[in-house]
Amino acid sequence: MEIFFSDIPEEGLAISGIIDPKFFGLPEDDCVRITGDIQYDLTLYAFNQEVVVFSGQISGPMELQCVTCLEFVPYFANFPNWQSEYDVEEGQTSFDPRESIRDDILLALPSTPHCYEFLEDRQCPKLNLLAKFEHDNKPLEIEIAPAAGDSVWGALDQLVEDPKQES
Repeated sequence: MEIFFSDIPEEGLAISGIIDPKFFGLPEDDCVRITGDIQYDLTLYAFNQEVVVFSGQISGPMELQCVTCLEFVPYFANFPNWQSEYDVEEGQTSFDPRESIRDDILLALPSTPHCYEFLEDRQCPKLNLLAKFEHDNKPLEIEIAPAAGDSVWGALDQLVEDPKQES
């Protein structure tokens, strides 16, 4: 989808549509899966051909990979008051707003999703396993054996400052 700056009136340009999941270009082994069309309903504003401001709503179905159990869980991304800016390069006459939408959605997703946060009554199957490895907040006592042979500071200990010697 190409939007020409000359097509954006002073009062703004309203656009609506869907973005196919394939547009995101995510690899199959990514921790985010776009499972359906992303819908957008936006208004674009252009200011002196320098910045385009988007405002509106973006939403769509996804799956996020739990950072604990690595299972994918459904997630509905909904950004009802989404806003973004697009910097226009010199000589540029048009742009594709889907690129900014894609980038902003991926950056706004939870960075460390846990399955129990998105599924009601969900107990992460790996959560109990992790609890076994949690420490009990007691300080760790480590004994360090003295180094065999010369001290690591030995070479420095041999340096003697001569007060008569000028720097």
